[in-house]
Amino acid sequence: MAFKVLPFGLINSAQKYLTGEVFNYKVNATGSSLNRNQIWTIEFTREDSPLVHIQSSFNRYIAADKDGKVTCDQELPNPNCVFIMMLHPDGRVSFQSEPSKRYLGGNQDNITCFAQAISDSEKWVPHLVIHPSVNMFNPSSDSYLRLNEKNEQVCCDKCSPWGSDCVMTLYFDIKEKKYAIRTGNGSFIAFNGKTEPEISHKTLYHLQIKNGMICLKDVHGKFLSVKDCNVKAIRTLNPGADELFIIDPSPGQFSIMSLTNKKYVSCKAGPDVYSNVVDTKDAEIFQIMVHSTKKKVCFQHVSSYYLAVGVNGFIEICTELEFNCWFQIVYNGEKAAMKTIDGRYVTVNNEGQLLVGPSSIGKEEEFIFKLANRSQLILHSDFGFVGIMPEKQILVCNRPIYEASQITITDNGFYQFKIVSLDKYWEVAEDDSINATGETPVNFTIELITSDQIILKGPNGKYVVAKPDGSFKAVGEDASSATLFRY
Repeated sequence: MAFKVLPFGLINSAQKYLTGEVFNYKVNATGSSLNRNQIWTIEFTREDSPLVHIQSSFNRYIAADKDGKVTCDQELPNPNCVFIMMLHPDGRVSFQSEPSKRYLGGNQDNITCFAQAISDSEKWVPHLVIHPSVNMFNPSSDSYLRLNEKNEQVCCDKCSPWGSDCVMTLYFDIKEKKYAIRTGNGSFIAFNGKTEPEISHKTLYHLQIKNGMICLKDVHGKFLSVKDCNVKAIRTLNPGADELFIIDPSPGQFSIMSLTNKKYVSCKAGPDVYSNVVDTKDAEIFQIMVHSTKKKVCFQHVSSYYLAVGVNGFIEICTELEFNCWFQIVYNGEKAAMKTIDGRYVTVNNEGQLLVGPSSIGKEEEFIFKLANRSQLILHSDFGFVGIMPEKQILVCNRPIYEASQITITDNGFYQFKIVSLDKYWEVAEDDSINATGETPVNFTIELITSDQIILKGPNGKYVVAKPDGSFKAVGEDASSATLFRY
């Protein structure tokens, strides 16, 4: 059983990704970009140990025999699947077979585990495989990184990753093989803890792996640290607890506005829930969790409590996740309704209090869900990231590197997306393709499917569909035909 796992692409000295093939489960280093065949899960076998297993995306393990032959057909790890992961100062890693003490390396179709010493051919750059929108947790302080916009300083003092200030975006510089960390306002964390508007040597770090966690090494050889809750790089020969981070996916969080009174749903003192706040802070933000089999959702508050139907039919907060906490979201364009388990809808009375209402949807039962912890949209499908086709302004869905879109949410719940690098908005062309050519904002809608997946609808009323050839068009007739995008 693995202690911790991290998914990576592994880039060799010839700038190719280690690749696992389905046919005969062969291993080579021919991948020019990071796709499914190039994803490997590093399984740390126990705490404070460099012993790892390397698992392919097809759930088979790399093994090396005494003659250096490398295979990847083991459904369960055996002694030949055990490697010692060694770290190098520049962030690269090497894998030494634990039984033979030889090193994994090679190029093209010649991947072996026979080298007795480490050369460039036995060094691999780890490219972290995770959606770029993350929360960064430091176990030593038991806190998350957050941006303090007042002084443009990054701190590590928030016990719960609630709101946009805790969302960090990872940027992998494929040329430098380094990482930058972007905050919610679009700036980048520099080694002095301040933020910089652009990527530079001040904001790029070698990513190093330790005990299933990561640490970040700057251009001066210092490590980003959270000592005394202030984030800045310090000099240390051995990164410790203050320099280690757990990278967690950042679930989407939303505010809920009633169309009856144009105010936000809030959970404050007392069990009752009201739509009576004109601006949003943590108390007005909810994280949506989805029941995998029932296809119902629950709404979790920053207090870790849940919205629930009370015994008198009023919506209240519940300390435990019980049957009366589950709802169904019913969409009508940019509007949404919350259906209870007995088939009725949540409504709002004259005082702004939420309660169970009729079995049909009127204006009092209509709400707008607004994405609260994303200032930019990064979409990823099964085929790659959504980005710009080279030398064109057409959006495609199979790019190895993402193109972030600035998000604007209108008062009536529409979403508008802008490619900042082009200073152009998304719009739908005559052939239903989505282009970055708009001079003025264009309204799209978002529907929540899970805590990390959405579907989109274009201004033509059609759902956005992605295809393996990169096609990214608003052509879907209904929600079932839409492509799920991780965001």
